[in-house]
Amino acid sequence: MNDETKTEPGPVNRPRLLFDYDHIEAKPAVEPPLPTSYAAQNHVPNPYQNSKLTHEKILSIRSKATNQGDNIQVDFAQPSELYPDSFPYFVRGRDSLRCYITSLFLSEIAMYDGAMGTMIQNYAKRNRLEESEYRGEKFKDWSCNVKGNNDMLSITQPDIIKGIYKQYLEVGGSNLIGTNTFSSTTVAMADYAMEDYAYELNYEGARLAREACDEVTAKDPTKPRFVVGAIGPTNRTGSISPSVEDPSARNVTFDELVETYFEQIVGLMDGGADILMVETIFDTLNAKAALYAIGEYLDFTGLDIPVFVSGTLVDQSGRTLSGQTGEAFYASIRHAKPMCVGLNCALGATHMKPFLERLSKVVECFMHVYSNAGLPNAMGGYDDTPGIMIEKNNVFF
Repeated sequence: MNDETKTEPGPVNRPRLLFDYDHIEAKPAVEPPLPTSYAAQNHVPNPYQNSKLTHEKILSIRSKATNQGDNIQVDFAQPSELYPDSFPYFVRGRDSLRCYITSLFLSEIAMYDGAMGTMIQNYAKRNRLEESEYRGEKFKDWSCNVKGNNDMLSITQPDIIKGIYKQYLEVGGSNLIGTNTFSSTTVAMADYAMEDYAYELNYEGARLAREACDEVTAKDPTKPRFVVGAIGPTNRTGSISPSVEDPSARNVTFDELVETYFEQIVGLMDGGADILMVETIFDTLNAKAALYAIGEYLDFTGLDIPVFVSGTLVDQSGRTLSGQTGEAFYASIRHAKPMCVGLNCALGATHMKPFLERLSKVVECFMHVYSNAGLPNAMGGYDDTPGIMIEKNNVFF
């Protein structure tokens, strides 16, 4: 037989090799995938006794805190007999928040608060809120201008921030409110030379929210209110160069992001946060750093803290600033077993709908959405009124 008559053998179809998990009978999911820790797998309630958390890394952060000598409260457990022992009641230290959130999200559409920045701006339209008010007594001799540093108002103007929390709870009917800590990291606070105050900013932002939630819950214990520790993206990106001349340049490392996020998490939890939310993520590497820091905290403490993640698609291309689609973003962070994933900011409800619908087809957990008041106009403002937003957001219901 000469070479011209030889033929290549055709493909051979063989049955796929089966593994042990192929023989496990499929069961309907009754809750989102659980993190692998003992506390999460067994729905162990958070005891809310943070004073007993004595890992050296946590103690080091507390020892350097600017409010370290103020005899601050870090334990928030409630008497087990405070409210009845069944849903919809909830008692900290007695009940599993993971179980409660699952029951809540399966029984109704829960409400999260709105923007903190615009509420502060609205307050400033009716009241004086200038440089001196931002500084307060504590920072009256600060070395640089601080107007615009909304997070520091948790320290210098706590009544304003708590008042906004109360409005979202009492008027808006929110089940969950985010803390005024979007930029409360050492990385972001470097703009105001306030890196040393990161722990205190997070602690006070969470403590005020804790007080507001407890006061409103006491009026109607059948609707418990929860504090969501808001972890923003910082003002630096781990995967995008700040220099058009040098694509390889970075102004922050992954390890630096993990360190700054870990300090933020300790402050939020010491202040009484129930849930941690990594939000407004435009760079997935930043989100992964935040989730890594959360994982470290949970590993050091042995606690089960529900984690929410919220990405931001920067325009109608449906991609984050670092170039991922919503589905790719979820694939990048699903290892952290978030309890809830969704989208926020950048787009209005109409433009956000198709991207949220696509995301809903791949996520294995609960979903959330909080949209902008449409897209910015030519002047950088937003044209949607509350009435228009109600109409456009009906699409999500």
